[in-house]
Amino acid sequence: MSELDDFLSTTLTRQIEAEEAIHNGDPSLRMQTWSTQEPVTLLGAIKTNSGWDELSQVFRWLGSGFSDCTSYRFELAALLAAFGALLIRQIKSVR
Repeated sequence: MSELDDFLSTTLTRQIEAEEAIHNGDPSLRMQTWSTQEPVTLLGAIKTNSGWDELSQVFRWLGSGFSDCTSYRFELAALLAAFGALLIRQIKSVR
């Protein structure tokens, strides 16, 4: 297994677990996937925030709007890895 495959296997597993948890009302796993070291910014569809204090509030707010997710699908549509950063474009289906 290549270094990239190894990284993706670990990272995507954590990503999917975090997404399933937040769609069941628990933001803690998503919060663990983010750096708490400044500067940190969330460029979201509904909210754009900077700073860990603001981001943690957004994650808690987001989780409070979900519960009892009955179906979750994750599809990796594109991957760009460069300069030690990773950008993942994901397609989600939630019920």
